[in-house]
Amino acid sequence: MKIIHTDIYGDLTSFLVDEAREHLSHGRKIFYIVPSSLSFEKEKEILTRFNAGKDTALFDLTVTRLKQLPWYFDKGVESVRPSLSNVGIAMLMRQTLKHLSDAAIPTYRFMRDKQGFIDQLVALYTELTQSNLTSEDLLLAQNTPKNKEIKTIFDAFEAELGAFSNDNKLQQFIDKVVDDRFTSDLQDYVLVIDGYSRFSAEEMTLIDVLSTRVSEIVIGVYTSNKALSATFLEGNVYQQSVELIRNLQENYLVDLIDKTVNQVDTTFTNLSRLMEKESDFTISDDDKLSTHEGLEIWQVVNHKEEIEHVAKQIRQLLEQGIKYQEILVLLGDVAGDAILLPEIFKTYQIPFFYAKEKAMKDHPLIVLIESLLKIKTNHFQLSDVLNLLKTQLYTSDEISLQDIYSFEYYSLQHNIRGRRQFEQTFEGKNAEKVRSLLVGKGSPLQVLLTSKAQKGQKWLEKIQTFLENGQVKSQIEQLYFRDEATNNFEKSSEHLEVWKHLMNVLEEFTAVFGLETLSSTDFLEIISAGIKNAAYRLVPSNVDVVQVKSYELVEPRSARYVFAIGLTQSNFPKQTQNLSLLSDEERASINEKLAESDQVKFIDEPAFINHKKNSFTALQLFNAATEKLVLSTPQIYENEQSELSQYLQFLVDYGVKPTVKYGVNLVDSVSQIGNYAGLLSNLGAIERQLTLPDQPETNRSFWLSLFRIMSKQEDYRGVFSAANADHLQVRQLDEQVISALYPSHLNASVSSFENFYNCEYQYFLNNTLHVHEFEKIDLDARISGSYFHEVFEKVMRDTLTSKADFQYVLTRSLQEVDSKYQAFFTRDATSAYTWKKLQEIIRQTATMLEKTVGNAGVNSLAFEQGFGFEGSTLDTYQVVLQDKKTLNIRGMIDRVDQIFGTLGAVDYKSGDKRFDLQAAYDGTSLQFLTYLDILRQNTRKFENSENIWGALYLHLQNPTHALKDLKTLDELPTALKNEMKYTGFFTDTLASHLKDNFDDLFDLGQFKKDGEPYASNQNFYTGSEISGMIAHNETLYKNAGEKLLAGTININPTVVKHDVRGCQFCKFKSICGFESDVHMGYGRQIQLKTKDEIKEALQAELVEIKKGDE
Repeated sequence: MKIIHTDIYGDLTSFLVDEAREHLSHGRKIFYIVPSSLSFEKEKEILTRFNAGKDTALFDLTVTRLKQLPWYFDKGVESVRPSLSNVGIAMLMRQTLKHLSDAAIPTYRFMRDKQGFIDQLVALYTELTQSNLTSEDLLLAQNTPKNKEIKTIFDAFEAELGAFSNDNKLQQFIDKVVDDRFTSDLQDYVLVIDGYSRFSAEEMTLIDVLSTRVSEIVIGVYTSNKALSATFLEGNVYQQSVELIRNLQENYLVDLIDKTVNQVDTTFTNLSRLMEKESDFTISDDDKLSTHEGLEIWQVVNHKEEIEHVAKQIRQLLEQGIKYQEILVLLGDVAGDAILLPEIFKTYQIPFFYAKEKAMKDHPLIVLIESLLKIKTNHFQLSDVLNLLKTQLYTSDEISLQDIYSFEYYSLQHNIRGRRQFEQTFEGKNAEKVRSLLVGKGSPLQVLLTSKAQKGQKWLEKIQTFLENGQVKSQIEQLYFRDEATNNFEKSSEHLEVWKHLMNVLEEFTAVFGLETLSSTDFLEIISAGIKNAAYRLVPSNVDVVQVKSYELVEPRSARYVFAIGLTQSNFPKQTQNLSLLSDEERASINEKLAESDQVKFIDEPAFINHKKNSFTALQLFNAATEKLVLSTPQIYENEQSELSQYLQFLVDYGVKPTVKYGVNLVDSVSQIGNYAGLLSNLGAIERQLTLPDQPETNRSFWLSLFRIMSKQEDYRGVFSAANADHLQVRQLDEQVISALYPSHLNASVSSFENFYNCEYQYFLNNTLHVHEFEKIDLDARISGSYFHEVFEKVMRDTLTSKADFQYVLTRSLQEVDSKYQAFFTRDATSAYTWKKLQEIIRQTATMLEKTVGNAGVNSLAFEQGFGFEGSTLDTYQVVLQDKKTLNIRGMIDRVDQIFGTLGAVDYKSGDKRFDLQAAYDGTSLQFLTYLDILRQNTRKFENSENIWGALYLHLQNPTHALKDLKTLDELPTALKNEMKYTGFFTDTLASHLKDNFDDLFDLGQFKKDGEPYASNQNFYTGSEISGMIAHNETLYKNAGEKLLAGTININPTVVKHDVRGCQFCKFKSICGFESDVHMGYGRQIQLKTKDEIKEALQAELVEIKKGDE
């Protein structure tokens, strides 16, 4: 055995290739062994080195993996027994658990159907195999019930596995080598092993048996002479490598060849020496990285800007003649970058190859299988059915995509859910076509999902029938041939791979569960579990592309230019957690007891391996580039402040000064420009910054000049128009448009003008253009509101007219009104539950109505009094506008009450609404004052004076109280009573009378001992103040009406103390484009005033109005 070692900055692969070339020249054959994670890239590199820069094959040299060696000697051996993949192994483990009794696995009996537990068992079983351990060895850890049960499971699993050809191929090969079955074939081979710093027990066993049968084994290892001679290794950057060498020297006659390259003196070699000194505690205060040419540390605000800076830098390198293939991007978080990096690289037109398995979880076929399971388990919920249909794989010749949209619209509008509702005929023609062919009774979907429990072989026939009759197979074929025809080979390969994977899953399902009786849910769970993690390995392209991969897979001298991003404290180094069924302590115990065994048996201890691996990985990363290495870290990562990695901090401590990289800014000039598309994507941000006050250090003139040049080009004008969207301009309608929109008088509701003062553009879209949200024919807030009002009107009217018992009238009224709303309340269980809750609210709120009826001081004169409608009993509320036009306001007063000979309005509210003087003054709460104005104008109809007592809200509710908030249960009735009271405002002349007669009904606020309200009491106003509020209310209507007729529309949501309240619950944010952080200045700033300040302003307005009338 020969071991070639060199420092991290030596070209180890070159030394190994030279060694292989020497053996080839003597007529020997080479197995060049590389790790599985690097097999594709390494094979290309090795063959290119052998063939003077050309990627061509060699007959006597094979680049492969240790686990792949048996294949080259057993190629012609076929087993009569079926073989299972990892998916099939998981299925067999599920079946094993199903067959075990509860008494056999009392701890795990409730987890036998949990896919996560099954995956853990498969992972542990695989790990035991690689460690040369058996289930019996588990008891060496701790003879606990848990480990005994795992042993029971594995023993039963291995018995089941005997029916398949899933014997350990590597172990079988080892046994055959020991029996000298391949000695004559192996004696001409040389094993060259590259890229390993440690071996598993299984790999070590293979090397051991081959060591006496192959011509030679050559192993390449990175380490230094200093580390090899060290007596204390713990924490050394080369610890794993030295431990491997020493272990091999103890067991074999090793020829140790030193290929140290001492003459190399670069930033990276100096950095490597510093790291080694740091790790072996020989570093001194005088050690510094005096120069760091070719090494940069970037600190960027967030991860998105980090990737954009890399993209721009790559585009700059291209201008210098650098090829894409000379650039490598390393990722700190591969999963987190799976979406963001491809999108940004696409914008900057950077072709790249992602060196990882291609996940197929978003492929329509995977979505289809998962949707089938969800439809079954969730009992035909609409969202699951739509997910299935929108894959466009399950379809019919008679159905188009537009038909699917019609089906979706109808189903959403009618709130269709549950299998029973999907079996009822739809009224819409296109929606009914989809329902009957694809979802209704007799459809392929229902035939599959409503089948009774049956054997696995029958389920295979069922799913194949579904795939045929539902045209899933033909649709996949069409997708494949379409992408082949358009040269989209990556996509066509994905279609082919995912279909093959499904067929393999079904084949293995039949092999495992063919004779088992399963329900449809069990069947779909097994198939879904097998297919949801489908992935396939992409083969590296020979074209000129940027390589992208995890930094953990990096090797020294991987590329000329290397950008390592996302190197946060949590990502660099990686902290591997042990999530297996064996704890770290149990693993250590097993290894300790196996230490004296003659066999090569040990199990990995992640905590120790991770510690050794991380420092060496960092060393490899720091030597990944031959010309320039950029190490980048975001300050904000995953919405959290990110600390500097310990390895980057080491570089900073020894002389590398970080470069702070800003986002889009005016300081940088040409470096901000990556490519055409990238510049266009940043134009809005740049243009926005140009509007800010000038700073001396900016390159403002550069950007202004660029904008000026671009603005003269016709092609760019549309782009600048889009970039200028940050400036919200006043919309001015043409006269013709105004005449068409408002040909005569204006007619609007009270609430619509509250929307106007909330945001003018919101009013324009909603009430002028009538842009509305999707409306459901269902039990919603409007239906509930109508139901409440109808019940309360009937209860109040019948109680007052018949003088019957209140509870009797309430029950009878509920029965009569319920019959009208029966269709809404009996649609399904959810509607029935809502109905029950609405009745609870009615009965609780009715306690206040009963008190109202029982109080002789309240005389309810009328109910549901409309104004502004055709045939309304009240006169129309009119405001005179310009051009002889009027504004006609419509509304509905729920109840008109007379108290002490004066009139007032009562409004029922499902929300906790209270009168707010500030909101009334600003125009966002017009309702109460409009009602009082109408009552003043219609006093003759009630044979009443013009005096007003005020207005009240009654909150329709069934309140709950936490018992922890109450000192004793005796407080509960009082708390409920106080919460149910009417709220509103009153005239101050009635304050003492109201306190004496209605304190149990109305929330009157705090009173003094003399029976008068405190000055701070917000519930009472003088008659003059109420008149001022009503007059101001009319002015608000007038101003709004005249602005509408003028055709001036602003996007101006109300802003209160930097809170854009006008945008809350707005349905039109995607249309108006208002962004709080950008457009705050365009909002209508509400100047908060005290109650006294508003009263003074109202009185001043009232004086001006009276002067005008004179």
